[in-house]
Amino acid sequence: MKHLIIIISLSTFSLSLSAQQKSDKTEGTIKVQKSGHLVSVQFDAVNYRVICIDEYGNPLDTAVQEFRMGVTIKGIFYSENTKGSLCSPKMQHLLTSSDQSSNIIIDKIKAKDRNGTVVDMPKIIYSFGSRNDDGN
Repeated sequence: MKHLIIIISLSTFSLSLSAQQKSDKTEGTIKVQKSGHLVSVQFDAVNYRVICIDEYGNPLDTAVQEFRMGVTIKGIFYSENTKGSLCSPKMQHLLTSSDQSSNIIIDKIKAKDRNGTVVDMPKIIYSFGSRNDDGN
């Protein structure tokens, strides 16, 4: 009886080894990286930069190549162009000088897609604060 149990356990062990060897040959790992076309632009008011969002919702920090930012402060419109995704020191000064109800217009945005194609992105209008009809 003892020999029968040993024989059964050895045959089960050898069958499991051969099954593992066969499955290793046919299985593989497929890595899929979702990278889509750029669909929108957002302004990061904390870090003073413009970022792009692809069709899967992935933020792309380095996609923006250049943009123009404009803001009206006390009735005077200021505009500044920059290369890259970060706001220039002059832009940052304009943003800190604006009040909470000022609209910031970011346009002429050129971004590089993951495949290297430079695309023109639509302008965005950003407001630091919210305005209600009653003036608050």
